[in-house]
Amino acid sequence: MAHARTLLYRTLPLGVALAAACSDSPAGPGPGPAPALSHTITVDELGQAIAAGPARVEVKLERGTLVAREVELKTSDEMTDEESVRGAVTAATASGGTGTVTFEIGGLVVGVSSATRFRGVDGANLTLDGFVAHVEAALAAGAQPFARAKRPAPGQPQAPGDPSFQADEVELRDVLESPKIEINVDADNFERNATPPPEAWLRILGLEIQIGAATQVREDDSQDDEGEVEGIVESVNLADGFVTLVGGAVIRIPDGTPFEQEGDDDEHLASLAAVDQALRAGQTVKAEAEGAVQSTNPLTVVAREVEFEVEDGGNAGGNQGETVEYQGFVQSAGAGQFVLASGTTVKLTDQTVPDPLGDLFTLAAVSDALGAGRIVRAEGQAVVESSGPPAVLIAATVKWEVDN
Repeated sequence: MAHARTLLYRTLPLGVALAAACSDSPAGPGPGPAPALSHTITVDELGQAIAAGPARVEVKLERGTLVAREVELKTSDEMTDEESVRGAVTAATASGGTGTVTFEIGGLVVGVSSATRFRGVDGANLTLDGFVAHVEAALAAGAQPFARAKRPAPGQPQAPGDPSFQADEVELRDVLESPKIEINVDADNFERNATPPPEAWLRILGLEIQIGAATQVREDDSQDDEGEVEGIVESVNLADGFVTLVGGAVIRIPDGTPFEQEGDDDEHLASLAAVDQALRAGQTVKAEAEGAVQSTNPLTVVAREVEFEVEDGGNAGGNQGETVEYQGFVQSAGAGQFVLASGTTVKLTDQTVPDPLGDLFTLAAVSDALGAGRIVRAEGQAVVESSGPPAVLIAATVKWEVDN
């Protein structure tokens, strides 16, 4: 028998998450410019705002450094939101009901305990020991685990040299994102440099973060509810500057909105025109955006940052009779088979073995989950019936997992 080879290697979750409650505004994604959500300010203006009283800042870092790529001064009503750290994880430990998670961000150590809520990339709850096991397994396999840790905002901004961060929630993420810290600060945390470079320092959690000449410094002047949206792009409207996702959610993209370029530049798209071109070429494009929720029917987010990434291909099959591995999110299910987002059809037989560690165990359950708007991933081994494209596979094993 031929060796198994990967047919579909990676897929990303399709879904929508609102970061705050939002009103049912009748405004839709129609023609007209999207409102600006933030504006550029100087380093001195940032320092003056922080000196005027406690403030919430969002700091995005260059990967593997303590150099700020972007610093955004948030609105005052966000100071009561949870503070958070997200980034690559380099180690995790557990002993006697307590533990630590070490982030690549300056070696920052986050405290955790058995009372901390842990979630895997699929959203499933984990124990402290289970979380550590996931991290250790990923590191041993040469992978780079990525996580976000959150805690309630303290009553007063934390002293600059205090590195403590006790998380009440830690979640694993399945994509590498910009390292980011969201935290409250005051005048003690900011220092202007009289002899640049750098232009200034932001001292938080025992870290000395450099604000350089290339750092984007912005002030959020939106009072709208904040939201995050992600999914597969269905269509692009170049004239009016928005994309529509599968399921109907809309991302409006004002002029000047930064396009994230983390990871493999060959997979990332830096303009709406490039997204449109990719769709016309038959490629699958995944979108993620953060911004103000303009309406909920349809869900419309005005992006302050956006990322478009070409999904890995999955239409190229192996030779007929070859055993392959498959993975992807399920687009439809029924009549003894299911179809992945790539177009690959996976047929089931009486000999197909469902993985007992999955969330679903029958095709009917998969169909019901899809009908309820849930996101279902599938993976397993199969024999190639037709190499396509699109490929047709006969599943030997299948594991169905629900993302939300």
